[in-house]
Amino acid sequence: MNGSSGRVHAIILAAGFGTRMKSKLPKVLHEVAGRPLVEYPLRAAQSVCGDDGRIVVVVGSGRDQVEKALSGNSVEFAVQDPPRGSGDAARVGLEMLNPDPEDRVLILCGDAPLLRKEELHLLVKEGQDAAAVVLTAHLEDPGAYGRIQRCEDGALRSIVEAVDLSDESENTNEVNSGIYLFRAGDLKAAIGQVGCTNAKGEFYLTDCVEILIEAGKRFLAVVSQDSDVVLGVNSRSELSRIDALLRRRVVERLQDQGVTIVDPDNTRIEEGVEIGADTVIHPFTVIRRDARIGSGCSVGPFAQIHPEVVLEDGVDIGNFVEVKRSYISAGAKAKHLAYLGDAEVGPKANIGAGTIVANYDGKSKHPTRIGAGAFIGSGSVLVAPVEIGPRSTVGAGAVVLARRDVPEDGVVVGVPARSILPSSMKAEETS
Repeated sequence: MNGSSGRVHAIILAAGFGTRMKSKLPKVLHEVAGRPLVEYPLRAAQSVCGDDGRIVVVVGSGRDQVEKALSGNSVEFAVQDPPRGSGDAARVGLEMLNPDPEDRVLILCGDAPLLRKEELHLLVKEGQDAAAVVLTAHLEDPGAYGRIQRCEDGALRSIVEAVDLSDESENTNEVNSGIYLFRAGDLKAAIGQVGCTNAKGEFYLTDCVEILIEAGKRFLAVVSQDSDVVLGVNSRSELSRIDALLRRRVVERLQDQGVTIVDPDNTRIEEGVEIGADTVIHPFTVIRRDARIGSGCSVGPFAQIHPEVVLEDGVDIGNFVEVKRSYISAGAKAKHLAYLGDAEVGPKANIGAGTIVANYDGKSKHPTRIGAGAFIGSGSVLVAPVEIGPRSTVGAGAVVLARRDVPEDGVVVGVPARSILPSSMKAEETS
């Protein structure tokens, strides 16, 4: 997306240690609703920057891990070493961008996943004729968030970090989200004047507010209607809280699309999941990111659907069934205690209770294909790679060995499975 005064770029600040997480994993790579924290502001930025804008992720601690996790996302990386505050991180990112003075630059936090593209589009709209705009929100408990200071006429005066609050008048409940849109030339000029004479001895990006205002520039503060947008992650408890908020968004979206989720509080559905109307999701089911489920399905209770799974319309996945990297065609059923991994299941096939697709041989994963209308008896083991033909039957407790394919309309039983004639054919032979 282009603003009226040039391209829109983004700098995502992701260099923090995250010491309160007590983890070897960089904070921004901890997952909420199935995705790393940093992916959420990145996706929001991509929707605004479009094809013309560039996105720079500022990395520091654990930068190799962050760069690997975001590879393939058309982003660039700038290194902040050592970490010296948000102002210094923004400077590092700006040097990498080197944008035209009239371009716009978004500054986003890599640990704030509740940000949506709508807020960024709002900033771009409101900031067309300003040097900068910051997104704010009102919180009942502002805690450690920086406070917005306004003039009597409501104009933005400054942003004061929580540790630097000097009197009660500064302790308002309007807080800084850490989400900004700057005109690139004004950001470059202001950052060059930021000092580190504060309680932490760091370079604060918030100091740019007073610097630009004193220079006669317009710096706007736009209040978000969704106060959750400011919430970031600094601890495991905050990670859990935001995970729950994001998953609630997913549930509400799906319910609005006609999906029945029997017990949302005891169902985990992650970001990017698509489910068709009139599907019923039963309690204690886990549906991982980007899984696709059709209309009129029934899933659960206690089912687990992994990424890279497609369930076509009318599929029935029942209690304690796990499906991984598989395509289940329309009307197929696996109602009890089964594992389907790297499987392709044909229309109206029936997978009996206790069936296991043994897709891993200790070195590699292999596929299993189950034809349309096939019947797999209870307690069967299908050792991949193997193909079960259409309308064929695997007897209860059979073990079908790898590469011992079952032909169309065939019947196999035993351990290892062996072919037998269907009863109808036996009757014809003895008549």
